[in-house]
Amino acid sequence: STGIFSFQQSAMALPMATVDEFDIILMDSPNSVDIVEFSGPKGETIIVKLVDGTQFGIKDIVESSYDPRSPLKVQAACREAGVKTKSVDLESLLARLDTKKKKMYTNERVQKAYEKEQDKKERMRLDEIDRLAEIEQQE
Repeated sequence: STGIFSFQQSAMALPMATVDEFDIILMDSPNSVDIVEFSGPKGETIIVKLVDGTQFGIKDIVESSYDPRSPLKVQAACREAGVKTKSVDLESLLARLDTKKKKMYTNERVQKAYEKEQDKKERMRLDEIDRLAEIEQQE
């Protein structure tokens, strides 16, 4: 997870703002915020990217269910203001997953039946194409 480490390092090199300052930006001009990226195991590293290309981090994040400085509260404020959010770690995890499941048949007879069924579907598809071509020629 060197990517996460480098993301956190880059967040520390950015100018930092408090949650209160970010809330003021969200209230005054939510359209100036392009995207807010959350990273870390609890989303505690937050980078705000503005439309003009500048970036800044939010420094006083507290992991709490009731504190307005928690990552979830910041995410909720972004959602209310109509600002896009992105969970960097979650998206990188999902990108690595293979979404298509492959069927595994341990029984040889079931496997052969599946293959025959696939062949039958292909023959039916080709027959339908031929039938439509014949109808087209007759007209």
